[in-house]
Amino acid sequence: MVDLKGIIDQGSPGKVVEEYYHSNQTSRDYLGLSECGHECKRYLYYRHHGHTPSPIDGRVLRLFQLGNLIEDQAIVDLRSAGFTLTDNQKEVTFEHNGITLRGHVDGIITGLVESSKPHLWECKSANDKSFKKLLKCRSYKEWSTKYYAQIQVYMLGLKLDRALVWVEAKNDSSVYTERVRLDKEYAVNLLQDVFEAISKLNPPERACPQQSWYMAKWCDFNEVCWRK
Repeated sequence: MVDLKGIIDQGSPGKVVEEYYHSNQTSRDYLGLSECGHECKRYLYYRHHGHTPSPIDGRVLRLFQLGNLIEDQAIVDLRSAGFTLTDNQKEVTFEHNGITLRGHVDGIITGLVESSKPHLWECKSANDKSFKKLLKCRSYKEWSTKYYAQIQVYMLGLKLDRALVWVEAKNDSSVYTERVRLDKEYAVNLLQDVFEAISKLNPPERACPQQSWYMAKWCDFNEVCWRK
């Protein structure tokens, strides 16, 4: 039997759960393809070379887990509606000069009305403010260049011409979908830039002018980047 008194004495159940997530987190020690579109090449360098990122708040980690649950349910719903969705977590890799970059796709979907060809399927979840921004711009690329870069390199690696992005609102489960075409030149140039940045002997130039800059304050490598 679990001793609830010891747990409750630590605070409210919500805080206890958040502390559990915070205390048991593990950080990825390699650069994944999902981050290749990051605006700072120095960030990519630190991630590739195994520098330890700042710990993530437990509440945020629970938010990430919610995104995973939304993805799982979306797969069930699409299959139930008659679509074929395969290759969940299929690995995509690129190699250059002894360096390997890898990532894992959400899936490959077929059965779309618009095309009989298989599409990369990418699932994201968004808070209310971010989802409204997406609905306003009606462009996945404009909404997030980082996410756009992710699907481009995945399509390139899987030799697919199109992707179907599925973005679900966390507050009311509204769904935005868009078919995105492969931009091969963009994807190739992006990967070349990433490999060049992480192959340097020293970290590339910073994207932020100072440590208090808004982007720097939220960066996982704020401390190591600005360490004297």
